[in-house]
Amino acid sequence: MAPIKISYVVSFSSQDPKYPAENLLSDDGVRPWLGCPKKRSRQLSVELQLERASPIGYVDVGNYGCAFLQIEVGRSSWTCDQPYLTLVPTVTLMTPADSKLDQNRCGVRMFKEGDFSELTVGQKWDRVRLTCSQPFSPCSRFGLSFIHLRTPQEQEPDPPRPPLDTEDGELSDRPLCSSPAFHRTSFPEPCL
Repeated sequence: MAPIKISYVVSFSSQDPKYPAENLLSDDGVRPWLGCPKKRSRQLSVELQLERASPIGYVDVGNYGCAFLQIEVGRSSWTCDQPYLTLVPTVTLMTPADSKLDQNRCGVRMFKEGDFSELTVGQKWDRVRLTCSQPFSPCSRFGLSFIHLRTPQEQEPDPPRPPLDTEDGELSDRPLCSSPAFHRTSFPEPCL
């Protein structure tokens, strides 16, 4: 589970100059990315370039007032008209009631491979697009406080086990019941 570094912001739909999309590149998540206060858009998107193409196994997202979030992936080598693939389908980050009451704005959602679209699992990606929306509270400002990406957990191979009956590293031709390991079990002593 190695961290996947985000190199830079490719594009964004809106940003507050005080809270730009570049804030998502910071690891501490102290300052969020928020939409421009003059534009009352109910949907924001940002596209991020990863340092290198990597399989994505885990995504952690810090919310900052969004009701819904969708995560898509793509490759920088694709043509501009090629659509991105959905990594995480649209998920709810805030309920309509919380949105209208301006409560529970800053939560964290964690996603793993089991939450991802099957088409995206195991492939390498170097672009991530986040689309967030807040249709329930037209006056509140919203965005994201952070995004952390990690590679899948690597499966460690089982250590090799030596055969039960070996002599000088070679398999023995003796029957299994003549093996010392066989006699240490609770099987009856006589062997046919």
